[in-house]
Amino acid sequence: MKRSRRHSRAGTSSGMALPMVLWAIALLTGVVLLLAGIIGGWMDEETRAGKAFRARQQALSGIAVAMSGVEPEDPLLNQQSKESDEGYHVVIKDESGLINPNFWLTPDHRDLFKAIFTAWGLPMNDSDAASDGLFDWQSPNPFRSLHGAKKAEYDAEGKAGLPPNAPFLSPDEMELVIGFAPVMKAHPDWRDLFTTSYSGKINLLRAPKEILTGILDLKPAQADAFITLRAGKDGIEGTADDNTNAVTLLPLNPAQKKLKDSFFGTDGKVLRIESTGTCNGVTHLITAIMSPEGTSTNNPQSGATLLGWSEK
Repeated sequence: MKRSRRHSRAGTSSGMALPMVLWAIALLTGVVLLLAGIIGGWMDEETRAGKAFRARQQALSGIAVAMSGVEPEDPLLNQQSKESDEGYHVVIKDESGLINPNFWLTPDHRDLFKAIFTAWGLPMNDSDAASDGLFDWQSPNPFRSLHGAKKAEYDAEGKAGLPPNAPFLSPDEMELVIGFAPVMKAHPDWRDLFTTSYSGKINLLRAPKEILTGILDLKPAQADAFITLRAGKDGIEGTADDNTNAVTLLPLNPAQKKLKDSFFGTDGKVLRIESTGTCNGVTHLITAIMSPEGTSTNNPQSGATLLGWSEK
């Protein structure tokens, strides 16, 4: 009897040992996999950080090249290494052809905004609300416009502290304006047509198609032909062969001539340099905006002032 009991206890112990061993193996396996995942995540994060650093360095290189005085069509603005999959791509623009809301939001010139919003397909009520809303945002007057919005309207929408009753710091602030949402829906690329870096009449030699058709009331085909003519033989704007006499060839009727005299000029330069650096699929964009003072086509950094710098 005693032997039988001892044998039974031994069998029970052996039977319990196997599951415990298996459980221990499973636990260790889980710990190993967890640690491997954590270490792998750290390595991936470090690798991406390294790529992001290299992409930023490439973008900075592009900015430096653009500010050295090269023309917008220069091959130096596009560099890519096949061996390391690194490089940069630079685009040079001129913001003097864009609309500065701080310059044009006056009682006498608010119609400029109504005209372009209507050209984008907005009903008159929406155009009035967007235009008056933009005006009220920057106006120090505590009273709201007919279709605009002031403190009470912003408080009602949960936007306490708005409007600032001060000029727009950047076009991005425009999307906070009550009544501006229909504009963003009708023209998703609206930001490309506004600036706060240039103050003055819209430079007709740099104005994009949407402004030529929306404000000057040119037909799309006329706007395309004018843009091609003013770009010169190389077809690239901002280069030495740009045709500054293209304005004299515009077929404008009396109403369009009045619009041209009211809203457009042929002077001004504010360089916008957009440099995108890449490294193995990771990108970094740097945007630098340079003042027109002392700038020239051949040497944009001569006496220039940095007005803005952003990275993403």
